[in-house]
Formats: sequence, structure tokens, C-alpha cells
Amino acid sequence: MPRVNPAVEGKVYPEIEFEVSPARVAAFRGVFAEPHDVVPPTFLTAAEFAAFPAVISDPELALDFSRVIHGEQEYEWRRQPRSGETLKVRSRIASARQRAGLGLLTIETELFDAEGESVVVCRATMIERGA
Repeated sequence: MPRVNPAVEGKVYPEIEFEVSPARVAAFRGVFAEPHDVVPPTFLTAAEFAAFPAVISDPELALDFSRVIHGEQEYEWRRQPRSGETLKVRSRIASARQRAGLGLLTIETELFDAEGESVVVCRATMIERGA
């Protein structure tokens, strides 16, 4: 049986800061052979990964991460992030459900610029396999 706790739906986690480091952006562009001088679309997954430890280790969520597979990823862009800027990263549990012996969890991570404007919303859907 999945352990993911549906009662945590809506829970918001503390903000962290994430630097859109020019060196990391350049390395990421190199890996994916991105020819344009922009922040590649999936680069901000690194910001999600920086925020995820607080989420997946939350005892209230009761997620068994050893049983999790990544189901889906989505990005909702408000504007192009700028290399060198520092963004505020805030994660929340957008959805937590149990269905057919699976735990279904969607983590929504929103990134804000220094003025508090939303830059991008990242959504990761995870599936916790039952025992």
C-alpha cells in the first residue's frame, strides 16, 4: 500500500534561494548542445532538486521515496530566466492522492525574481508504487 499522505495536499515549504549561475547555465547548454545564449528550458529542474529534500523527507508526507518513479514533468513559463540572477524557490504539494494501490503526488515549485514576480512554475508528478 502507498504511504503518501493525502492530508498534506496544499502544504507549502520554506523558500530557498537558487542562483542561475552563468557557469552552470553554460555547462548545461554544452551538455544539450544548446546553441543560443539563453537559459535552457529544463535548467530550472536544478532549482526543483535544490528544494526537493525538504519535501520528500517531510515525515508528515510519509513518502517512501525508494518506491517512487517520476511520472511527468511540466514547466509553465512566465518569462525567460536571466543568467546571473538569484531566484526564490517555493514548493508546495499541489496534489496528493492514493489510487489503485499507488500514491500519486504532484509537487509544484514556483520560482520568483527579486521583485517577487513569478518566472516559472515547475510541476513534477511522482508515483509511489505499492508494496
